[in-house]
Amino acid sequence: MDKPDYFQSALSSFVTEAACGGAVRHLTDIGYTLDQIVDRLDYPAPRAKVQRIMMAYLYESCVLLREEPSEALFAPRTQFVQEQDDYGRRSFRKISVDHEGQNNMTNATDSTAASQWDKAAQMRHILWKESAYDPKRDGKLTELLHRKCEKNGETYSYISCPFGELANDHYSQIEKKEQSGQSNQDGLRAAVEEKLSCLNGRQREYIQGIRWEQPVVYHRLNRRMIEIIGKLYEAGAYEGVCFFVPGREKLTIPAR
Repeated sequence: MDKPDYFQSALSSFVTEAACGGAVRHLTDIGYTLDQIVDRLDYPAPRAKVQRIMMAYLYESCVLLREEPSEALFAPRTQFVQEQDDYGRRSFRKISVDHEGQNNMTNATDSTAASQWDKAAQMRHILWKESAYDPKRDGKLTELLHRKCEKNGETYSYISCPFGELANDHYSQIEKKEQSGQSNQDGLRAAVEEKLSCLNGRQREYIQGIRWEQPVVYHRLNRRMIEIIGKLYEAGAYEGVCFFVPGREKLTIPAR
């Protein structure tokens, strides 16, 4: 058997990235699903490569996390902002974004290695304030999640997505077929379709366009995910955990 042509594969990935990587990331940012992105690209990129770019960006931008949210999210995020003086001269200033009020602070002070180490030490030990969702006490789940996201900020609010079994896009199917019989794969797809039947077309398309590479992944709790989780919960098809990092809140959502 011939060995894979790694050079050609790498070259093909480089060409795809150069041709449409920016467009894929932009469309992902504004909420397009994988299928919508593929349909809107001028460059005829294979779906698998578009998905790889999209998935890499979702992790890089922390929309998806492979592990539970942690104290690392408390660290100020460095950014560069462009400024213009009265004479039209432009310059860049380095800032860090505070996680609590999302206020901007200059990095001119407290930037020594010792001070940064002290901050890291302070952030290592965080005790989550744990609670469980109670419909009678808390009201409708989607309304509760909206309130908590408004209080804590969407950027620092996450929900567990136990959708490993939903990794049923074409390329994941190929991998699964190598490990199991076709009949088992058909049964998996039937179970997936039943679980997602409560969602509308765009919601199903979004969930199925993500490659859930492990049993549980953590997704930023944006409006789309609040609506998706709300529908799955009402249909008895979801249980999981929410994390609201600034408030150190860990909310368990039990099965209905």
